[in-house]
Amino acid sequence: MKRIYIVLILFISVGFCFNKIGTTAAPFLKIEFGARAVAMGGSFVALANDASGIYYNPAGIAELNQIYLTGVHTEWFADLNYDCAAFVLPAGRINFGLWGSFLSCNDIEITTVEQPEGTDQYMNYIDGLLGITASAFLSDRLSIGITAKYIQQTLHNETASTFALDIGSILRTPLKGARLGMCLVNYGGRMQLAGNDLIVQTDPWPEYEGNPDVEARLSTESFPLPLAFKLGIAFDLLGKEEAFFINDDHRLTIAIDGIHPNDGEEKLQCGVEYGLLNTLFVRGGYKVNHDTQKLSAGAGIKVGIGKKEICVDYAYVHMGILDSTHRISLGIGF
Repeated sequence: MKRIYIVLILFISVGFCFNKIGTTAAPFLKIEFGARAVAMGGSFVALANDASGIYYNPAGIAELNQIYLTGVHTEWFADLNYDCAAFVLPAGRINFGLWGSFLSCNDIEITTVEQPEGTDQYMNYIDGLLGITASAFLSDRLSIGITAKYIQQTLHNETASTFALDIGSILRTPLKGARLGMCLVNYGGRMQLAGNDLIVQTDPWPEYEGNPDVEARLSTESFPLPLAFKLGIAFDLLGKEEAFFINDDHRLTIAIDGIHPNDGEEKLQCGVEYGLLNTLFVRGGYKVNHDTQKLSAGAGIKVGIGKKEICVDYAYVHMGILDSTHRISLGIGF
């Protein structure tokens, strides 16, 4: 029995020490959506109460009572551009959302072993996602949501694609309006590159002379998606109605998320948002145990024109040894 216990302890220790960073496909799925949430360190699983929240927890859009349209542009590092858009349509008891995101770069010159300085030919690179979301309240305090999304990566003549699901819920507790959010993201198939550049000419029987070359296809490995389970809590320390301290003019929201990914160590994200008269906003956030991202900050403004609502938000993220990133979001509710 002692030997069995020793073997089990060693097995568990190795399992916890093994790091799976770089073992998943479509890493662009980890790039966060929306300047408001990004400025709060990405801690948005329990909030998710605007159109960009569709990325963090599909259950969040259940509480939107207007048609919302939002767009986000991000100046990513290494001359990459990340653009997102989301459309939310309330339809009675169920709210629907249509959203997408794209990571792209300028043309890249093709190099080969024979021509390492370039071939005067260029290729492009683009990652894309298209999602459809449905969200509804099961009770006055519990909402659920589900997203079905199509994911594709393209590099020159090679592509890889698959489908995935996001499933989430938000519970609005009676304890001073605290909100608990849970979400499982990127539950789906594996991705494997295929394309014309993987077709080669080869001799199937090199040990015999005089054989003509035949067409063959190189085999590529398949990789899983970056699956993650997220758990979050959010509450208003200062604000109206159920806040810890009641104030009609000021609101101070605190949010904390924990993330358990399938390709790395657990992460903790914390964020805060201060709002003045529900018009001017200042935000900050911090990520714990993240490779590059740590501090983030941002601001926003919300203007009401009749029944319409216009929101403009900005977020800055310090990326360590990589270039810092800037996000700008524009949202319209009508």
